[in-house]
Amino acid sequence: MVTTIPDRLAPCAEDQCVEWHGLDWKGYVTMLRLRGERPIPRMIYLDGSLYLVTTSFPHERLAERLGLFVMEIVVGLDIPCVPAGQTTFRKREKRGGVEGDKTFYLGNEARVRGKDKIDLRVDPPPDLAIEAVRTHAATAAVEVYCRLEVPEVWVCDDKRFRILVRQANGYYAEAEASAAFPFLAPGEIDEWVRRPQTVPETEWLKQVRRWVRDTLPARLREQGG
Repeated sequence: MVTTIPDRLAPCAEDQCVEWHGLDWKGYVTMLRLRGERPIPRMIYLDGSLYLVTTSFPHERLAERLGLFVMEIVVGLDIPCVPAGQTTFRKREKRGGVEGDKTFYLGNEARVRGKDKIDLRVDPPPDLAIEAVRTHAATAAVEVYCRLEVPEVWVCDDKRFRILVRQANGYYAEAEASAAFPFLAPGEIDEWVRRPQTVPETEWLKQVRRWVRDTLPARLREQGG
């Protein structure tokens, strides 16, 4: 049961995001239950505000490329990984919940391997979260990731790609290399995911696969990996 009445229900840019304010934690959990297993709308909850997000085709295309890019790296370099997709990560005491476009367990892969449910009271957060941004800011989602202590967030919008790495003070700072994949720079990732779709997407994927196979092992050797 929703225990408070929202003070505003306002559409954001292009009606892809609706903000619902004045919702307590019980109301948020109720909304999650009402949505059930459906993938939309994505829900981001922060300090009593609930953001209901639907995504466009360009958004999904970008998110899929970012997710496939990560998977090609972990498979090609034999890095243990549990892809967690749009899993809902939430903590009542942090007053936040979020569902990323793509999330991955890397360093903590062994701690969640084989699990059917993630409970942040006992389980770690994902090591990497990805936010593809088209018509709404990622500010609320990034704040929730910060509170949940997600080590790294990739934010990709129409103009730039950023890698945010959690610092010792608990806040994110933009980084010149990935923490999960220190051999990757933001510009390089950005160049791959923004390549024009002049060939079938399967051809783009094969190009990424060849690049991972032919280029990245040498980088790892140089870095002592």
